[in-house]
Amino acid sequence: MSNQGGIGVIMGKLTVAQAKELKDNGVITEETLATMQQNGLVSTRTKKAERYMVTEKGNWVMPVIYFRGLNGGGYTAQMNELKSKINSLIEEYTVTKEEMVNTETKKKKGKNNK
Repeated sequence: MSNQGGIGVIMGKLTVAQAKELKDNGVITEETLATMQQNGLVSTRTKKAERYMVTEKGNWVMPVIYFRGLNGGGYTAQMNELKSKINSLIEEYTVTKEEMVNTETKKKKGKNNK
């Protein structure tokens, strides 16, 4: 928290998208972005759209990957690589929320027409 003119100011983290926009517009460099991420001023990961798959009983579930025990520690390059590979598999085997809703709507319409 900084104290400017006696007023406490709390600054939140920039999202990856916000930081990328600053870099793309020449406001910050790649080096500055990396430093900001290391100092915790910019998030180091992007938020993916939620993905779903169906269980054998027909319930929708969301696969999730996380690292237990980080206790505020950051991700290593190897951890980010693992998450990226797992996220690729998750995208291959799952559907988006919109696709899930469409599937459920079709199932309900099919039941109503019987």
